[in-house]
Amino acid sequence: MNSKPKHLPSDQEINQLLSRHYRDTSPEFDIRWANLKRDLSQRSGERVHAFGPGHLARWLGIIGAAAAFVFVVYSVRLPAPLPETNLIISPQLAELMSMDEVLGQALPLLDEENRTALLNLPAPH
Repeated sequence: MNSKPKHLPSDQEINQLLSRHYRDTSPEFDIRWANLKRDLSQRSGERVHAFGPGHLARWLGIIGAAAAFVFVVYSVRLPAPLPETNLIISPQLAELMSMDEVLGQALPLLDEENRTALLNLPAPH
């Protein structure tokens, strides 16, 4: 490790560094930069029309994407809930159904391979 204390520049040194004009570019770069600025300033006066003939494909793409989105949203149907029945069930079946409901929430935690392996385990007698 370097145990020397670092020299902090004084305000005068900072001002000298900030007042310098570094020139690291080549003359060729300066010429290209000036030409580019001139070209960009001339192009900024041109108007771009959003409804011109060249933009027809873009608008058709946007409309097609919106139509596809609407189709997907309205074509996805949620399954209808099962109708409730007023059957008299045994307490053991009610307990089993409640356990199935609670444990069913954990199914996404198991991947298909683990779920298949667990289903094929022998049951104790």
